[in-house]
Amino acid sequence: MAYVLGGGNNEADGFTTAIANFALRAMHESTGLVEFTQVVAPNQGNQYLVPNFAPITYQDYNPAGSSGGDGFGTPPLAVEQNPALGQGSITATPAVAATAFDVFYAWTTSFELAATLGAELGESYGEKVDIRVCEAFLSFKVSPGNTNYSPTPADGFARPTQLGAMEVIGATNTSGTWTMGFTSNTILGLVRNVKQNYKTARLPGTPIIVLDSNGDAQTQSGYTGDQVGSSLNRMLAELTGGAVSQTGGSNLSNLGNELLSTGRIESVYGCMVVFTTFLSSAVRTVVGQTSLPVLVGGYFHETAIFTVLKEGLQIKMGEKPGGLQMWLTGLAYMGAGVADPRRGGAINILQE
Repeated sequence: MAYVLGGGNNEADGFTTAIANFALRAMHESTGLVEFTQVVAPNQGNQYLVPNFAPITYQDYNPAGSSGGDGFGTPPLAVEQNPALGQGSITATPAVAATAFDVFYAWTTSFELAATLGAELGESYGEKVDIRVCEAFLSFKVSPGNTNYSPTPADGFARPTQLGAMEVIGATNTSGTWTMGFTSNTILGLVRNVKQNYKTARLPGTPIIVLDSNGDAQTQSGYTGDQVGSSLNRMLAELTGGAVSQTGGSNLSNLGNELLSTGRIESVYGCMVVFTTFLSSAVRTVVGQTSLPVLVGGYFHETAIFTVLKEGLQIKMGEKPGGLQMWLTGLAYMGAGVADPRRGGAINILQE
């Protein structure tokens, strides 16, 4: 619509009227991380209580294992294992957004504006859920290397109580103290490490890996290759030989196309890789060097993280005192947290 200056029939109001009727809202995009969690309601107040059993394992039966001949004796004979119960909890907390607008744009368009802003409140809520899920990654073990049950379970094979953190450092970087199976200087190397440790933990199905799409990866001094910027950019460079490099390149693979169009890859080395802008920042020890800046991603089975909804999104509307403005609020009461550290781990992504 053209903005007409002057005119005897209120033509100059055309621009204002267009704004009122076709208000443009900010755009929001959720990665849908809640899809990869267990969504539950609180079972006590605003908390979801999570019981975790120690693993029950089998050992070969020995009828002469004890004086009573019941087969339960001192290891390495068959043992009666005590399935100790640990209790964790995940808390839901309120999240609120609010906005208001003048009614003077036109009385007849107030509800159209409310619908526009209400849609934005809903999309922003999806982002807030993503943020809560990403914050849960901070509850995973912070350092590489699995922590195993002690003593070893009855079947004689180690089983983790916590999965170790993966480390992703800059391309070509070989400095520091690497932890075999947990440290990598490429994104695809990270995916291979995750797949291996996922199987070490005897977890079924497909691991979910969440990385950054807005980070600034650590690089070696003088490095001018393709693996710079975010983990998303680095993975594209590795998959396509520099499809998004600063120096050019147009060989875009099917996986690269999938990543660019959806923000995730359904399967690479049997892992789903998802990218988000909501990873938390932290200062951690990486490759044996202390106090380094990282973004904290995660790798996990879909039952590792619970999203607790005490109340889903509520959008309310009313009139501000004086009747000159309408107000809108969005209210949610939810939280996310790690239910079982045996089913997932952190990813420390080294930043500049």
